[in-house]
Amino acid sequence: MSTVRELTLEVRTNEDMRREAYSMSIYVAIVLLSALSVFDDSHPPGRGQVLLLEAGTTIGLVLAHAFASWLSTTMIGEASDEVNQWDLLLVQLGGALAIAVLAMLAVVLAPTSIELSAARFTVAGAIAAMVFLESRASNSVLRAAVYGALALVAGVSVAGIKAFLVH
Repeated sequence: MSTVRELTLEVRTNEDMRREAYSMSIYVAIVLLSALSVFDDSHPPGRGQVLLLEAGTTIGLVLAHAFASWLSTTMIGEASDEVNQWDLLLVQLGGALAIAVLAMLAVVLAPTSIELSAARFTVAGAIAAMVFLESRASNSVLRAAVYGALALVAGVSVAGIKAFLVH
């Protein structure tokens, strides 16, 4: 297993690791956005309920993903000599944690009257921001902004469909 510093450097330089971090971050953002739809805007959640929902949803996803990753690694073995599977799991969990911290921070900093909207906006905005920042490395600002906006629309749509099917 690598140190945090080594993993951070590897995420910056290894496209596979960066892809996994983004994939997990976007996945958690979509699931959180969908989970936040359980609250009705006309009957806002009680104090602390949004924070508990975000924490519970993220912890549940992380536990499920960690178990699935451990089980698949145990059954099949390490897929590549280039990427340590446990480092890959740590990178994925770091991506999940980053989104959860942003979402929870939005709730903590926002007034209670708008914490639900702040959480939704932050999670949806994180999708657009990640796509914009990664796209900016190889595209113009305008093109990266278009990609970010398209990712935002797609992510919100997927979360909406998921919420509709579940609720």
